[in-house]
Amino acid sequence: MRLFASLLFLVALSGPALAEPDAAGMQHQTPELVPLPSQPADVPWPTEAWPTGPSSIALAEVLDRVIAGTEPGTPQNTRAVLVVKGGQLIGERYASGFDASSHLQSWSMAKSVVHALIGILIKDGQIDIYAPAKVARWNRKVNDPRKAITVENLLRMESGLTFSEDYSDPESSSVLQMLFGKGRLDIAEYAAGGLLYADPGAQWQYSSGSTNILSGVIRDKIGADSAAEYRSFMEDGLFRRIGIASAVPEFDAANTFIGSSYLHMTGRDWARFGLLYLRDGVWEERRILPEHWVDHARLPTPHSNGQYGAHFWLNEIDPDTGRAVITDAIPTDTFMARGFGAQVVLIIPSMDLVVVYLGLTYDDPAPVVQAITDIVEAANR
Repeated sequence: MRLFASLLFLVALSGPALAEPDAAGMQHQTPELVPLPSQPADVPWPTEAWPTGPSSIALAEVLDRVIAGTEPGTPQNTRAVLVVKGGQLIGERYASGFDASSHLQSWSMAKSVVHALIGILIKDGQIDIYAPAKVARWNRKVNDPRKAITVENLLRMESGLTFSEDYSDPESSSVLQMLFGKGRLDIAEYAAGGLLYADPGAQWQYSSGSTNILSGVIRDKIGADSAAEYRSFMEDGLFRRIGIASAVPEFDAANTFIGSSYLHMTGRDWARFGLLYLRDGVWEERRILPEHWVDHARLPTPHSNGQYGAHFWLNEIDPDTGRAVITDAIPTDTFMARGFGAQVVLIIPSMDLVVVYLGLTYDDPAPVVQAITDIVEAANR
């Protein structure tokens, strides 16, 4: 639980494209994945509006307690909590000053959206994740060893590139320089400038720079000469297709989506994104993401000890401890988008459940961890 807490709040991701997307995770598969549930035939998709279902007294009590934040041990500054079970919205609470129309910050949850955008390009035959990433900076010299870094290495945070994900020291922090300092005008170019400290694929190290390099790859692949063109790709390929109407992505001066950190959406639209992944990338019987692309996201990256897949966090068993990396109180098939300050889209296939928790917590994370656990337990009663 301490590992989950520290990570949650410290980080606020040759030839034709992959011919068979199911190969996208087979190289890394160790656990047997819980099947992803289909949308019940009698439950409409929430493209226009969320279908609602009954909420138990237990869930209602937990949600009221969490959003109030007044009892000992409950988190403060919770902004929104939504619970989707069986494709229906069964619980929803907002703090004073927030409602279903409020745009809420993603921080690193945006990384998981970048995973979806890469998947769309794979489905369209434009990217091979096992081929070297097309990064101009790495091709300026014939013998640049960074040319060996693949899209897959970047998705799994195994690029081997030096990048300091430190939010305390602006001088030594790569992420602060990238977002607010000398790298802010061209985030992808700045992140790509790191030197190799390890062979690609040999070590896992969480890096917001990896995500922004990928966002630069996307920009170049779609030929976006403006932020508006990049946003149109996001809208046409992903958001509109699943009913997301509130998305406000932010871009740098080089027209790159700041995919490490900056995407604003309503709680209901974050729930739509979670449901897309719970439904294996299918929406209204239409495949949005490649087949098995969601499996790719939730397959553990070997060197992460069960805590990370591909631009999604996991609750798998840590082989060193034999325990779930977050908590044994929620299923180990849980995977999630999550970001700084307690932003979480929790997805649990075995429970057909999505929990969206959007907060503003920068100190003791334990109450947030407990609150999410309580919500999951109450939703299953």
